[in-house]
Amino acid sequence: MSEAAAAGGDWRKSIAQSYRSGQVRSIAEELATFEPGASADSKKMLAMKFEDSIFKAASSMDDYRKIIDKKINKLKKHYAKKGGVDEENKDLIREKELLFQKAIRDEYSAKLIYIAKHADRAVQVTRMTSGEQKAKVLKDHCDSLKKRALQLGVQIEGEAPLPRLNHGMAFLTQLKASLDTIVDTVRSHVVKVEDANLFLEEQLDSADKKLLNSKNSNILRKALQDAADADNSTQQLTTDQMKLLTDLMNVPTPIPRRNQNADQVRAALSRIEKMRASTQAILTYCGLTAEEKTSFPGSLKKCSAILKENLLALGKDHSYLFEDVEEKDEDGNPIIKLEDAWNKHLQYADETVVQSAAAVEDDDITAEDEPANKRQKTDEDTSTPPAETNRMVISARVLLTPGRKPISKLIPELKKKSAVLIKNGTVSSIRMEFGTAFEMTIYFKPLLVTIRALNKEATATTAPIRDITALSGGIQWPSLHQGLNAGEITDNNTSHVSVLGVTGTRATLAPIIAKQLEYASAQATHVLRKCFAATVNGKTSSSESDFGIEIAETSALIKFMKIVRSTYHNGKWVDVED
Repeated sequence: MSEAAAAGGDWRKSIAQSYRSGQVRSIAEELATFEPGASADSKKMLAMKFEDSIFKAASSMDDYRKIIDKKINKLKKHYAKKGGVDEENKDLIREKELLFQKAIRDEYSAKLIYIAKHADRAVQVTRMTSGEQKAKVLKDHCDSLKKRALQLGVQIEGEAPLPRLNHGMAFLTQLKASLDTIVDTVRSHVVKVEDANLFLEEQLDSADKKLLNSKNSNILRKALQDAADADNSTQQLTTDQMKLLTDLMNVPTPIPRRNQNADQVRAALSRIEKMRASTQAILTYCGLTAEEKTSFPGSLKKCSAILKENLLALGKDHSYLFEDVEEKDEDGNPIIKLEDAWNKHLQYADETVVQSAAAVEDDDITAEDEPANKRQKTDEDTSTPPAETNRMVISARVLLTPGRKPISKLIPELKKKSAVLIKNGTVSSIRMEFGTAFEMTIYFKPLLVTIRALNKEATATTAPIRDITALSGGIQWPSLHQGLNAGEITDNNTSHVSVLGVTGTRATLAPIIAKQLEYASAQATHVLRKCFAATVNGKTSSSESDFGIEIAETSALIKFMKIVRSTYHNGKWVDVED
């Protein structure tokens, strides 16, 4: 330090940062000695604040060092005295620490074991559905919680237990605060993947608790009353109505006698009535005040359980009763309804989607379509590096990309599946219609599927109201419910629609249906990308020609259209032949 600088009162500018950093390290080491189990690194932030406050308050370099020494010595005396008292009661303190550690373990052990058991699958599913970044975040949280579980002495299957550690009260308090913050959130993500039914039950329990808050209940009650008034509904949101519906939910289902079809019908109708009562009970319960809800504890969970039980029973024991009453067209085929779009789930079978070049030739895609200079060599190594397996595919590489014509095999295959190739400038897409209920559009850059309501029989008086969102560049994107049938027009010019056996105003039901169609579109997109992923996994980019890729992607598209037609036509689809 310069003597002149110190004499001029500008002593702080002459202090090197390295000197101050050394003081911080020294202070951190001293502070760590006051707390068992603490380290200098854990006290570094506190030491920096301690040093900085003294540095700003001191009048000189000597004053700076003097104040630091004085305060450190004072802390030593304080903790020495406290340590003397603790020494006399160390057995009692240790007993309190052990009891606190046991309380934390009892509270969180079951949750931590569940997370550790199912973490790998949850991370794998998250990687497939949400990408690598979110999967990495979830994995980091799961690994951190697994480590904390071992620190608490929780036994994790497949993990070696840690040595018995004597954790201080400060460490345990910090550990509990950390667990309080993150455990429930991480477990919720894991449960959602592993056990959908358990996730639903827990979410209903959580919702039930929130509805016991007067503010939440009043907001929901008012919203339901306003919706009922808008629909001219006679729904009663009273405790008497709730009691009536609860009684209907709990009515025993009559046991049918053997070979008595009428008894089977009565049993099925009884289950349907219980399901109706359950759905109305959920609505009624949500419309009660917080005080009234206390008379019906756990109603959301109970109603959900009754719905699930009777839905499963109808599907298992009474499904044959509904075959004869299913609406069919003049050819005897089931009529496709709008709700089929989300009720019938598209699923990708774990089988090879894309055929080899030889197998594709058997499907009449021949080498005649391929330019001579682009034919694929057969002697190249097509082994896949480890990093290229199970890659996510979000865009077609060659098929129907801008400026590229479809290969000769594609158009006949589209006709067989009653699909139409749509060209809009340089952008190509494929559209498939399903009766008069909905349409599906397949895009390739990126791979994307949209399912929209369709109303081909709309008249001038019942024309659908088209909700269109304007995007940049003058592009218009219609809503998913754009073709929703407006239905009857009432005296007050309010259009009504019917779907899933429910009739309501278009303004009420259209957004709900749009959400369902959005879910169906996302599921279809997932299956499409799985089909195209098979064109990448197991191959290297350098070993493939554009034509070879196009053949593979054409086969993937055909596979996807087969899945779609088979799913929505109950496996009874027959290709249309010329």
